[in-house]
Amino acid sequence: MKGKPITAGELLRQLENDPKFVAEEKLREEIFARKREKNALAEAPLVAELRSAGVPISSVWDLVNAKFSYSGVLPILLDHLGRSYPDDIRDGIARAMSDQAAKFAWRELVDMYLREPRGSRTDQGLAVALSIIANQEEMPELIALIRNSELGSSRGLLIDALKRSNESSTDVFLNELLLDPILSGEAKRVLKLRRRRKPK
Repeated sequence: MKGKPITAGELLRQLENDPKFVAEEKLREEIFARKREKNALAEAPLVAELRSAGVPISSVWDLVNAKFSYSGVLPILLDHLGRSYPDDIRDGIARAMSDQAAKFAWRELVDMYLREPRGSRTDQGLAVALSIIANQEEMPELIALIRNSELGSSRGLLIDALKRSNESSTDVFLNELLLDPILSGEAKRVLKLRRRRKPK
């Protein structure tokens, strides 16, 4: 017979009194703090350059989903994206490039995406940036990237840009992707968005 279910608060109190859990939690916090310190030290040159350009941040991640414009420092971000920072910092730089104003960097970002090791965080960050930057002019190249199975699962992040395509052939392509075991979910989501957008 099952015992009476416990509340989240009761479970938390039990865990706080469990020496093994407390020790593991302390170790996790220490590891996270060391990683945060290591990243702050690693990204210090980027942060310093952005601050001197008038962008008061403490981490590149402060730019991701920022509510203020920082388009004037996109060339600085692009320069630092090509440098050898840790993967999670380069991912933050790539995601900070997710701005229509970064269209000037399309070719360099595509080249970086093609060279990036598959499965890295930066691989995903670059895919997000390309998806945001792409407009009608880049759609054929974007579709070619999505078709390239050697680029792995991050291609799924590129599919979001197809919701902005004006070409009717985009629906045909998205329907093809419904047969792809990796990309079908994202293709289905974008097809629904496109159908809702079409005039009746």
